[in-house]
Amino acid sequence: MRLTREFRDQFIQHEMRTYGRKNGFVTTGQQARLERWLPVIGLPKDKTLNDADIPGGSPVVMEIGFGNGDFLVHLADMHADWTLIGVEIYLPGVAKAVGRLEDAGFIERARITQLPAQFVLERQVAEAQLDGVYINHPDPWPKARHHKRRLIQKDFAELLVSRLKAGGFIKLASDKPDLAEWMRDILDATPGLRNVAGVGGFVARDDDRPETKFEQRGHREGRKSQFLHYVKSEEDV
Repeated sequence: MRLTREFRDQFIQHEMRTYGRKNGFVTTGQQARLERWLPVIGLPKDKTLNDADIPGGSPVVMEIGFGNGDFLVHLADMHADWTLIGVEIYLPGVAKAVGRLEDAGFIERARITQLPAQFVLERQVAEAQLDGVYINHPDPWPKARHHKRRLIQKDFAELLVSRLKAGGFIKLASDKPDLAEWMRDILDATPGLRNVAGVGGFVARDDDRPETKFEQRGHREGRKSQFLHYVKSEEDV
């Protein structure tokens, strides 16, 4: 079923221009889960993480562009003390993620927002509030004239760093070499970040890392993923 206008007006929130899919189809059951859980774990535009009832002492880790939620479920399973902040503008993807998190028993450890990542970081996250950020297989926007649409840009990288705690991490993955090198070059040049692999380097895949659906698609098409790992330097805080 296609989402009703009333449902979209209530739950789809776009405060900035974004590109890519935003609306789509969900099942009746998925819509029911959204209606149950978004008022509980959702992070609407008028709230911040300080309003999100995060347990004291819990590491706060964000995934930007969580797709169908498989990686969020993996993180929740591997790190029982983490509170996960999921950022995704595609509501049918949010619907799948909410279902997966609920079925796995992790739903109350997640906070979900459908707002653009830049809005979330600027308006909803305080400085030095995040322990880590994951960005898996962001849209490559391969045409040169569309490179300005890529998520990782100089200003966005600096914003990310400002929201990380000292020692906090950014982990990224892409199966598009051009995009992987683009992200690496920008982040290598961002003050306050240290490339764990050294300037110009990529890290090995984490041993416990599951394959996302985009990574599996890349394998079928003959592409190998590359991984980046950055840490916010203590001395630059």
